[in-house]
Amino acid sequence: MIEGKVRNRFGGRTSLRVVVGCGLLVALSPSAAQARPRLEGNPRPPSQAQINAAENQVRQHQAALGAEQGRLSAANAMLTRLQTQAEVLIERYDQSQVNEQRAASAYKVTEARLRQAERQQAASRLRVARLAAQQFESGGGFSPVTAMLGDADGLQAYLRQVGMGQALAQSGTEVLAANQANDAVAKVFRTQAHKLLVAKQADLKAANTLKVAIQAAVSRQQTFVKLTKGKRNKLAGELATAQSTASSLKAARQASLAAQAAARAAAAAGNLQGPGQVPAWAWGSGASASQGDIAANWALSQLGKPYQWGGAGPGSYDCSGLAMVAWAHAGVQIAHWTGYQWDSGPHVPVSQLQRGDLLFYATNTSDPNTIHHVAIYIGNGGMMVNAPYTGAFVRIDGMYEPGGFIGAVRPAG
Repeated sequence: MIEGKVRNRFGGRTSLRVVVGCGLLVALSPSAAQARPRLEGNPRPPSQAQINAAENQVRQHQAALGAEQGRLSAANAMLTRLQTQAEVLIERYDQSQVNEQRAASAYKVTEARLRQAERQQAASRLRVARLAAQQFESGGGFSPVTAMLGDADGLQAYLRQVGMGQALAQSGTEVLAANQANDAVAKVFRTQAHKLLVAKQADLKAANTLKVAIQAAVSRQQTFVKLTKGKRNKLAGELATAQSTASSLKAARQASLAAQAAARAAAAAGNLQGPGQVPAWAWGSGASASQGDIAANWALSQLGKPYQWGGAGPGSYDCSGLAMVAWAHAGVQIAHWTGYQWDSGPHVPVSQLQRGDLLFYATNTSDPNTIHHVAIYIGNGGMMVNAPYTGAFVRIDGMYEPGGFIGAVRPAG
């Protein structure tokens, strides 16, 4: 009755295989199960302790990621502050540049004025010298002006000695006054030019020092932020891996528990059907272990070849194409589609896997209609040859890595 109500999704034939939720069909008798050799290295379904440990790893990765995210936020805040300071100081530097340009212009003007004053000063001294010569020639000796010019203290000493009024009267008021004024102007411009030059150089040097310092600080902080962000991203990747591992372990355990329940249901259904009635694929109807080795070894020889939709060799493969060609080398013909391959032989429990068995993955591990991927089991503690997706290459993965493991099949042709 149960068998009559279940229809196979691939052609309408009656089958119990769909009733078995995760696709794991066990032997109908203990003796048949015991007759199957257990290969060394075959994986056991993950225990609850393993799942708990995986979930604890997820929590630890979450805590580490949270702490690193906090450090990254603080580093970004510091970088923002430094960048603001840099803008202020760089603007100050720009201001100093403008001031320096203005000072340079003022310096040039002052220098021109200084040169003019120095020319006037030289001309005044020349006039004074000529006046002294005239006095000497007209007076037949040294006049007060001559004494003044020969005096080490110059005009001021002379004025002190003979009095300003007498000097002006005797030696030419305008000439002497102009000479004194030109000396004073030249001195003022000389002092002003020096101050402008010093100020120009000092302001620009100070502004440039600040600019260089803050730019270096910003650069160091940017490097720190980059390193922190890289560490944050690495931790995020590790968290994603831990979460995927935990999910895969839980899915595998659920699949195993569902398989046990399905096996009991299948055994009960067999007893209801009466003696001699067994599922379409009996336990011992699958390919031999040597055929499985041939399929697994050939699949290993294809490592590194690219994935391609619909690919069935020799240069590229998709997942079902790789499985089809691998088993063809072992003398077993299966179709190029995971849906048909799921029905290509008896379903085997994880504890009884042998090399070459096909491993199936679904979006809903309780519904074979959602199967979307297949790989080839090679042993070594749960490893498989996998043609994963576009852009990847045929490679070796752990059987629980893709997630969504629904069951295994041993092709029978």
